[in-house]
Amino acid sequence: MSTYAFLIWLFLSPADAANGPVVVHFTAPWCASCQKMKPTIKSLRTLGYDIRTVDVTKNEALAKRYGVEELPATVIVHHGKIKDRTLGLISRKDLEIFLRKHHPEKSPPRIVEPVTTISRAAFVDGNFQKATQSRWISVNRAGAPSLTQVLPNSPGRQLLKATVRIELRDDSGVSFGSGTIIHAQNNRALIATCGHLFRGMPMTQPISVDVFYPQGEKRVQGRILISDADKYDVALMIIPYQGEITPIALDLDTQLAPGQRVFTAGCNHGNKPTLQRSQVNSINRYDGPENIQTQGAPVGGRSGGGLVNQDGKLIGICNAADLEDDEGFYVSAKYIQLMMQRLGIADLVAP
Repeated sequence: MSTYAFLIWLFLSPADAANGPVVVHFTAPWCASCQKMKPTIKSLRTLGYDIRTVDVTKNEALAKRYGVEELPATVIVHHGKIKDRTLGLISRKDLEIFLRKHHPEKSPPRIVEPVTTISRAAFVDGNFQKATQSRWISVNRAGAPSLTQVLPNSPGRQLLKATVRIELRDDSGVSFGSGTIIHAQNNRALIATCGHLFRGMPMTQPISVDVFYPQGEKRVQGRILISDADKYDVALMIIPYQGEITPIALDLDTQLAPGQRVFTAGCNHGNKPTLQRSQVNSINRYDGPENIQTQGAPVGGRSGGGLVNQDGKLIGICNAADLEDDEGFYVSAKYIQLMMQRLGIADLVAP
């Protein structure tokens, strides 16, 4: 699957992916040709063409990650795959000919804003200030209720205890993500999270991680063992560890099905971890790495957080949100094992 297709994978409506072709138009305020095409796009929308507009300046992480370099770009997507594209400034007539060739669905237009689930706050006078919204996230639209009261030994409660907060700083501000403790021994713990948290970051850079022990929160410095931000979006970290938290085992064999009840955990906007009850909407609906879609779009800061089944075993890692259809996207936990195989430590999570 092309990089363009994987980008569309993250935010197109599942209903559209199942029906006719969809049109996605990439643009930016600073692009003169993009501005000249605005009347064309508006005019075609009045004819009923469902053209999704993506401002790459508001979605810089996705644009950079998946190689959207030339603007304007109009892409035809069908069943999650790129069928055709046209680049640069073209006339209304030529664009309509291009669209008609692929017979995209005509319906009332709507705009989908893709988001990742990293929570970001800007530096203010040398310090950082948490924002209720950032350039990478939108408001919390997760339909699944927050679980403030859960039985002490429930599968979800164990996931919550094993969830850590990851803090990343650069010159522009602070980003937050989440991770899950999946193994511990010799005063060290192994953390599974998503790879895009560490894009462009040196492997040797120390990472601040907050662990939520029964007696209170403790900040430690972790390091990245391995990270794949593009193909699988999975990373593994190691941190100092003092015990008292049960690691979450991986489930690599159970067959998932739509409607199955699950739990997710993560750090909303960089706050302490919270638990949410959800259900599986679909399995492997899109090309690429094995993926799970769940009810309730995760908010910023939950990126890298865990998804467990009713047995309390880890089945996925949060890596994206679809706010339009109120869904979370999770990459399969089997890629955690794959990364561990690359490190030669897969036996640590062997059944």
